[in-house]
Amino acid sequence: MIRLGVTGTDTGVGKTTVSRALLGLMRADGLRVAAMKPVETGLAADDPASDARALAAAAGTAAPMRDVCPIVLDEPLAPWMAARRAGRAISMDALDGAHRRLSTDVDAMLVEGAGGVLVPITERDTYLTLFRRWALEAIVVAANRLGAINHTLLTVYALRDAAVPVLGVVLNEIDDAPLDAARATNLESLQALLPDTPVVSFPWLPAPADAASLARAAAASRLRELIARAGLGYSVDEGRVTR
Repeated sequence: MIRLGVTGTDTGVGKTTVSRALLGLMRADGLRVAAMKPVETGLAADDPASDARALAAAAGTAAPMRDVCPIVLDEPLAPWMAARRAGRAISMDALDGAHRRLSTDVDAMLVEGAGGVLVPITERDTYLTLFRRWALEAIVVAANRLGAINHTLLTVYALRDAAVPVLGVVLNEIDDAPLDAARATNLESLQALLPDTPVVSFPWLPAPADAASLARAAAASRLRELIARAGLGYSVDEGRVTR
């Protein structure tokens, strides 16, 4: 089974848009897909504009939202702090159970993180913990802006150090502002600095919620190359990536 973990270099870099594009491509190829947002903060549980609901729609799943997004917290903070301030505790066992149920009878599972890979879920656990725990292969989404190189390299190195395979980096255009020098050279720079990791671009979409325009952008992008790298025999064995 394909097990994708989509993480970002920061919040607001377009993880959900890229995740929806990946889900759409896999469904177009005839795969049965499931999606999960383990924790979402900064909104009410019944908010129709949540990332989790967008992922569920892209996956075409009938799975209950209590599994797609087991934990929803009001304050726009890291999950651990948001839960602490709400007087709640996040159970990793509960997240494991939801992930296990969603992973049944599907060909591909996509898990979208929150913010970056080291965002704390509990005082001891981060999204890196979940990626290792669930044997996910990572796709890193970075906003094409000044600072993208440093943030991307830090994220990729953290994943590699934890023996999480990195399928690739998606450099996402988050607006249609004129290109400055950083935005014009980030793709070339990252491709040179990460020679063993595909770095692909994804275009700015004026209406990312529109499924048709998202599908066109996904089909024209190189996202399929990243999906094709998934499940090539990598496994995490006592902290080492083996084939």
